[in-house]
Amino acid sequence: MSYIERREVLSAGLVSLASFIIGGPLTPKVAAESRRSIFDAHLHIPSDNGENFQWNLVTPTMPEFVAYLDKCGVKRGVISSSWSNKAKSPEDYRNGNNEVAKYSERYKGRFRGSCVITPHRIDDALSEIERCRKELGFVWLGECCNYMTGYKYDTPEWTQVMKLATELNMVLQIHTTTAEMRYLAENFPNATIVFPHLGSNLKDISERIEIVARHKNTHLELSGSGHERVGIVEKAVNEIGADRVLYGSDFTINEPSGVIMRVKNAFLTKEERDKILFGNLERLLAKAAAG
Repeated sequence: MSYIERREVLSAGLVSLASFIIGGPLTPKVAAESRRSIFDAHLHIPSDNGENFQWNLVTPTMPEFVAYLDKCGVKRGVISSSWSNKAKSPEDYRNGNNEVAKYSERYKGRFRGSCVITPHRIDDALSEIERCRKELGFVWLGECCNYMTGYKYDTPEWTQVMKLATELNMVLQIHTTTAEMRYLAENFPNATIVFPHLGSNLKDISERIEIVARHKNTHLELSGSGHERVGIVEKAVNEIGADRVLYGSDFTINEPSGVIMRVKNAFLTKEERDKILFGNLERLLAKAAAG
């Protein structure tokens, strides 16, 4: 069966599921279970303009995106748009943020929207952050990926982004090198920052864990590489503390269930696993929303 045929079968089977997710109020039992379900801090939706980060495209639509997360046991997540990540103009990232708002509303209760900008035209970027926070209700900014559109974090423009996000009580999720990570952690102590990805080798991983351990306003999110090495999740929790380690997958790029199983199989307490898989993200979002 071809990918197209598989997608058609999958989409046909999603009608009743989608109507349930979008439909009426949840029963108390289902609502209680949902509150304890896995909460992914790092999801890139398939964009309306065709942008998708998958190397071999198998989930090009939102129903397929949702169905894949269901297969992995991920029932909630923070979503951003690859359209915004690859934006060549303010219009591009506004369109991407608007589609995030659309799907957050369509799958209400399941997904929380995130704002993504590029700072090349800084006045437009700052205006978009304010719009996303005040009009769209987003309390998450990122994943910010400077390498995709060629900007730097040690600039006056990015300093304005950091200051505005902090004033608006938003959580910043920032993709960095280790050097960039250290710069941001040291220079913006009042910002709430989530750094995705553990790293690709032991030296890199150890440095990234050390930076987050020393800066209490920062958090480490487990997507990408590093978590698959046995003992590394335990190392992160032991040195940082379970309260500042988050589950994230980086889907649609990476597979969500590998990180989940590593957390579930790690030598952690149930309380520590619950914090990583959903509790810490819930707390960050609630704190930001209350600010």
